[in-house]
Amino acid sequence: MSDPHTDPAQLEQELLDDQGLSAAERYAAFLAAVADSGRFWVAESGEYLLTLFDGEEQELLPAWPSAATARAALAQAPTLAGYAPAPRELAVWRERAAAAMGEAGVGVGVFPDTAMQCAVVAPTQLLEHLDALIADAGAVAGESEGASAGLDLAQAQRALAQKFAKPGK
Repeated sequence: MSDPHTDPAQLEQELLDDQGLSAAERYAAFLAAVADSGRFWVAESGEYLLTLFDGEEQELLPAWPSAATARAALAQAPTLAGYAPAPRELAVWRERAAAAMGEAGVGVGVFPDTAMQCAVVAPTQLLEHLDALIADAGAVAGESEGASAGLDLAQAQRALAQKFAKPGK
């Protein structure tokens, strides 16, 4: 997500703090976290995955950038007490679920906050945004060793929020 030498607990706290941001800013934080870790979290209860419906009655798979952010959001909804965070590897999800979700008309509710408000995107669009971010990160990493400026995460999140996010309710 940011400096690879940053403490994982600190990154987790940053993501928890991001829950107070706008849906577009949370979307950017989600993209950065997933591009860095290669995984995201959904909510499961036994064999069931949690899905939500947006204001237009589109079915959404809520996805969080960490187990702690998922737990924090789920804890605010007593009716979801039986659900727990479950990790999804991006590569496996890309291969097995993203296309099927798109064909079924199921969107992704990205990084719901504690009120379950989130940015809504199609699975293919989410993958395009992640691929673009991963490619950009690879280009930055491939720059000459003499480059002293590192990635400004806050600036990158703002740019991603403006470029990619289409906030839902």
